[in-house]
Amino acid sequence: MEMEEQFEKNSRNSRNSSMDSRPDKRFMKSAIGSRAVNKKIFLLLSLFVLCLTFTSCKKANNIRKVGNNAGVESSGENASSLSEEEALKQAKELESLEQKEQESLDKEYGTEASSEAEGKESEEASDKKSAEADVKESEKGEGAYPYDDYPYDPKEDRGKVNLEKPDIVVGDKHYATQINDWYMNFQDYEGKTVSIDGYYMNFGGYTLVGRMGPSCPYCTGGYVNFEFKTDLDLSKLKSEESWIRVKGILRKGKYSISKDVSQLIYYIEALEVEELPEVGVDTVTD
Repeated sequence: MEMEEQFEKNSRNSRNSSMDSRPDKRFMKSAIGSRAVNKKIFLLLSLFVLCLTFTSCKKANNIRKVGNNAGVESSGENASSLSEEEALKQAKELESLEQKEQESLDKEYGTEASSEAEGKESEEASDKKSAEADVKESEKGEGAYPYDDYPYDPKEDRGKVNLEKPDIVVGDKHYATQINDWYMNFQDYEGKTVSIDGYYMNFGGYTLVGRMGPSCPYCTGGYVNFEFKTDLDLSKLKSEESWIRVKGILRKGKYSISKDVSQLIYYIEALEVEELPEVGVDTVTD
């Protein structure tokens, strides 16, 4: 009997020891859950960083920075926050809802709804004619939205100014400083004649002159540059390769993305654009 009791005691101790050696399931679940949460946090942070990087790259190459409050004109408080694409999308959705509502009325009320629909169609036809008239009017000078308004004509101004001794000659020193000051204090420079050397650049149909250098909050494509507009033939120039000299007049224009939202633009009305035989100082430090 004593041997049997001793055997049972040893068996119980062995089972208790084996149970104590098992890992706690709750602890395992907690550890697994913690790792999953950490993994999700890491993925979210990675996506956030990628989004920031993409946004910054996109802004760096955006010629028309409508998001910048400086120089933005708007007839309403929230007009600048609504893009043209968003406005068109909302208009289409509203039109679709109105059409569905009208079909429902036609089924329920018959002729009464039909007469209302006819009145609505007549009103829409009137609005359409008015819109077409507005479009024709805009086509005379402005064009479809968005559009750039360069109000000066190089052909008319070419013989009115003397470019042999321009008011401002942008040299190798203080190149970036001068361009930044144009953007920030344009009222001090508007109408002055200027001469500037640099790479010819064509980004999205916009022509610019500039050089490589320090970061510029108003510039485009990672360069220190400034837009110019001309009626001259630039087809032989290669973007970011041809070294040019631009002479002209500092002007102010307007970029409009809708009837109520617009932004001032600063540019050189280029009366002379000359390709130079050699590349100058292509990288500036100040």
